[in-house]
Amino acid sequence: MGHVEAAHLTHALPDGRVLLGDASFRVGEGTKAALVGPNGAGKTTLLRLVAGDELPQDGAVSSSGGLGVMRQFIGGIRDGSTVFDLLLSLAPPRVRAAAERLDAAELAMMERDDEPAQLRYAAALAEWGDAGGYDAEVHWDACTVAALGSPFDQCRWREVGTLSGGEQKRLVLESLLRGRDEVLLLDEPDNYLDVPGKIWLEQQLAATAKTVLLVSHDRELLANCAQRIITVEDGRAWVHGGGFA
Repeated sequence: MGHVEAAHLTHALPDGRVLLGDASFRVGEGTKAALVGPNGAGKTTLLRLVAGDELPQDGAVSSSGGLGVMRQFIGGIRDGSTVFDLLLSLAPPRVRAAAERLDAAELAMMERDDEPAQLRYAAALAEWGDAGGYDAEVHWDACTVAALGSPFDQCRWREVGTLSGGEQKRLVLESLLRGRDEVLLLDEPDNYLDVPGKIWLEQQLAATAKTVLLVSHDRELLANCAQRIITVEDGRAWVHGGGFA
């Protein structure tokens, strides 16, 4: 079972202000933990440090079981990316690399359909299969059916910007909860969800065996789901063994 641990993390802002200083905590054994604290305290930054999106000035992060990450911008994507792009961004690095290679091979064939281009395309298809691309498509189909009510082949090229914020959240959550990563980092997973969506999220977090570290301002979600509270305040992380209440 996966775990994540932060040890003595220090992070300063570009203006020199120390946002986090000597922040330490550990979450494991299928625990559902929540980062709480006032706006600007460093909750999202701490989550980004754990995810590896940023590097701390000091301290270290360790984890096991793989990290699945929902970042804060999910729900507000309006950049022309597709459902396929969004789901691919959550896939393992080898699948992402194989998709990039396959896309390049397809473009090359459209420009010049000769024997070298065909061989390159055949090799890219083989790598897509070896990397787990076809298995990923089966996984994505289950996610789009559950979140959007449509099979993956019917909505893979749909722009993410045409989805509501709740649909974007639900799609990513479906992929992470159904995926192989044993540790989930969720930044504001309840934002944009309607009441039935929040109830669904609470039920999923209660049922999953995965280790979860989330950021939320929803007191009901925290009370119903968080088994451990990590308060970010004055640059430190204070760990409380009990729930939100």
